[in-house]
Amino acid sequence: MTSTIISGFLTYTLITALTPGLNNILALSSVNQYGLRRSIRVFMGMSAGFLVLMLACGAFTFTLISLLPSLTRWLVWIGAGYILWLAWRIASHSPTTSNGSGHPLSFWVSFWLQFANVKIILYGIIALSAFVLPYTQDIFWVTAVSILLAVIGCVGNLVWALAGHLFQSLFRRHGQGVNLVLALLLVYCAARMFF
Repeated sequence: MTSTIISGFLTYTLITALTPGLNNILALSSVNQYGLRRSIRVFMGMSAGFLVLMLACGAFTFTLISLLPSLTRWLVWIGAGYILWLAWRIASHSPTTSNGSGHPLSFWVSFWLQFANVKIILYGIIALSAFVLPYTQDIFWVTAVSILLAVIGCVGNLVWALAGHLFQSLFRRHGQGVNLVLALLLVYCAARMFF
């Protein structure tokens, strides 16, 4: 992999991990409402589910590319299209805040919630099919990157949990500007997939 591909990969994964999504809003809401200590099982469930899901995405994408190698080129185009769509969504939508209610989710509820989270499923498949599998078919690297994707995603959840009040304040005051910068970075990321 070249430094261009690595920079595109890191840009995509970090922006995807740090932009609002189901896990990040859940982490923010849980910590704001119940505190960090009472929310630990929510984070543990999300993290375990995220890891299992990224390994499943790695196995699925690797198998798909192994069976149909010509599909790699199309997956890169689909990935670039998805990233551009995500950039458009981020740039065109106003930031919102979320308030949780009830009690913290259990480990298993937050674990199984990962399998209904389309954002992270696409995150894993796009990252692997666009940035990894066109350059290596080594199962070791696919597995290692799948684990790295889970770590990056979990760090994003933790960042939202620990800095929830800061992010809420930032998005309330400068949300549209932050969204525009993130969208432009995603456009850069999509372009780097081809150059």
